[in-house]
Amino acid sequence: MNDFLQKLLRLKTPVKIAATFGVVAVILGAYGGLFYLDIQDQIKAARTKQQQLKTEKENYEKRKREYQAYRNELTQLQQEQRELLKALPKRAEIPTFLSNIQEQAELSGLEIVSLTIDAETPQDLYIRIPIRIEVRGTYHTVTKFFKNLSELPRIVNVEGLSLSVEKGESGVSPRLRARFVAATFRYREQAGSEGGT
Repeated sequence: MNDFLQKLLRLKTPVKIAATFGVVAVILGAYGGLFYLDIQDQIKAARTKQQQLKTEKENYEKRKREYQAYRNELTQLQQEQRELLKALPKRAEIPTFLSNIQEQAELSGLEIVSLTIDAETPQDLYIRIPIRIEVRGTYHTVTKFFKNLSELPRIVNVEGLSLSVEKGESGVSPRLRARFVAATFRYREQAGSEGGT
């Protein structure tokens, strides 16, 4: 090693400088080869991982949007089902229906003379529940009652309407007696399950 150093010291200055630069270049090359290339591999791996995570995030966001759209659609369908079940319930719920009719009659100023529930009539998708009703009142109270009946959330058909004028006192608006069938319906789930009150 001393011989090598002795030879280096005897060289001319430009050669010494060149040799020094050569040694420094070899050291830097080795450093770059060992550390820089390793860092480049790490950077490349990190970029690949970043791209994978970005793709994964986009997939999650897409699935999240689809889930929210399905959830909103489900909520809307459930709301529509609730509205439909108000119009066409699964059970007859006759006491509630009769209470609604009596309430509408009172609000209209009518007197209910009679109210009779007839036998249910099964159809393909629903069961018809006829209720014979006789009311008494003025023309305006009768029409108001029918208007109020049409605004009930449940489906109600007024069938077989007959009106007759009652003899009354002179000077007082004539009173009408209205007889009709208020038919309501309930959903028929299966052919075998037609019960329900």
